[in-house]
Parts: sequence; C-alpha cells; structure tokens
Amino acid sequence: MTVNSANARIFGSDADAIYLAPIGTPLPTGIDSVLDPAFEDVGWLHSDGITEAFTGSKTEIRGHQGARVVRTRIETPGTTIGFHALESKAQTKGLRYDEKEVTVANGVRRTRRGAGQKVSARSVVVDVFDADDITVKERHVIERFEIVPDGDRVFTNSDIAGFPFLGEIIGDYITFESSGLATDTVWNVSVTGTPTGGTYALSVNDFSTAPLVYNAAASAVAAALNALAGVTGLSGITATGTSPTVITFPSAVTLAANGSALTGGTDPDAVASTTP
Repeated sequence: MTVNSANARIFGSDADAIYLAPIGTPLPTGIDSVLDPAFEDVGWLHSDGITEAFTGSKTEIRGHQGARVVRTRIETPGTTIGFHALESKAQTKGLRYDEKEVTVANGVRRTRRGAGQKVSARSVVVDVFDADDITVKERHVIERFEIVPDGDRVFTNSDIAGFPFLGEIIGDYITFESSGLATDTVWNVSVTGTPTGGTYALSVNDFSTAPLVYNAAASAVAAALNALAGVTGLSGITATGTSPTVITFPSAVTLAANGSALTGGTDPDAVASTTP
C-alpha cells in the first residue's frame, strides 16, 4: 500500500472565505485572479465550516430472477453548499429575511419584512486552503447559486446568533485546485532597448509590484515580489542576475512585465519569459 499524508486535507485556514455577488458579475478566471469589487466576503463562518453535499438518491432497478440489481440510477441529482455566517450585516440580513423596504437614517436600519422566506440568487466564489499548508488551495466559482435560510437563528448568551444558509448550485461550475507540489517555477525578466531611466513593474497572478528602477538589482526585484499582498502561498521568492534577472517562485505562477514607464534608449521595454 502506498500512502502520502500530504494528500490529506484539513481545511480551516485564516484565508478561507465565501464571496457573494449579484448574478452577472464578472467571474474570476484563475485560482488567484482578483475578484470583481461587487463580490462581498460573507465574513466569519461558524466552526462547523463549509459543507458540500450531494442531494441525489440512488434507486436500484431489480430484475425478476432472484430480485438481483440490474441497473441503478440517481434520482434528483444536485449539489448544495451549506454555511453558517456569524456576522450580522446587511448582506446576511438580506439573504435571511424577505426585506421589502430598507431605509437607514441616524445610524438605524429600518426594514419592512415579509413573514415568509425567499430564494436569493447570487454568484459565489468559495476559497478554501489546507490549514497546514496555505499553498494548497481550492477555488470554486459558481455562476448561479440559489440561497435559502436553513435553520433557526437562536438568540442565546451561549453562542453567536448567526445565520445558517443552504445554497443549491444551478448548472455547471468551475473548480481550480493547486497541486500542492513543491516544484519551483523559474522566470526570466529582461529589460530591453538600453533604457537610461524610468521604471518597470512586474505582476504575479494579476497583482502588481511597486515600480522598479530600470537597472534594479536582483535583490530589489526579489524584495518587491516578496512584498506583494494577496498572492496565495508565495514567500521566499529569489532572484539572481541582471537582464535577464532569473526569478524562482515556490509554486507555479503567471508573471508579466510592464515597461511602459521606461525612458531613453531605443524602444525600451520589460519582458518576462519562462525558463524551459
């Protein structure tokens, strides 16, 4: 038997999150793509975590001879995601209650609620990370997610009066998963056209560095990359040499260079390319 404990996942990282947005909001196209500003973090989740469940039930079709199973089929297949939001804010109130009118004045939010419940359709992004290794990530991008209240809101002094929800995934959805492998990814960055001034910038998975001077040393390039906020699981980036500067990342990334602010020389530019 071959076993590998690195393939066992315990989710619950500080970076786990559920983001909701109106239907039609542009969806992320990569595991670390920046989310559209319309996506709002649900916030703190209950310690029970996030629950993915299949709603289908198996039906066995049996033959006459010995009543043995001939075929099986899944009745009413589907997938739901359950979560218990702990923060009391407009987003969670609007999902739980049938709010017909909302006004805010002098620090008071006034609503007229229907007594019944409703279905709220949203786009959703679910990000979860292995609790022991933040470089291992799953991102689920769901274009249409229909949410209903799923349980009581209990007002007691022994627990947070949170908001339990259950959402049904409608149609297909996209999942991105990092491999968790420690293989390095190496890129070359070259400054071309012999510039005499100006700056260039690098971007990792759409996150851009601060401007780098045209003749930046490798140490400055590494420092700018390591200072990036929001790039999943990247630390310990190293760089050597100058034009090309050879940059080694601890996991697979997309790197781009922008040399539009370089000056002097002949058609100066900055170019990022992978090392075979």
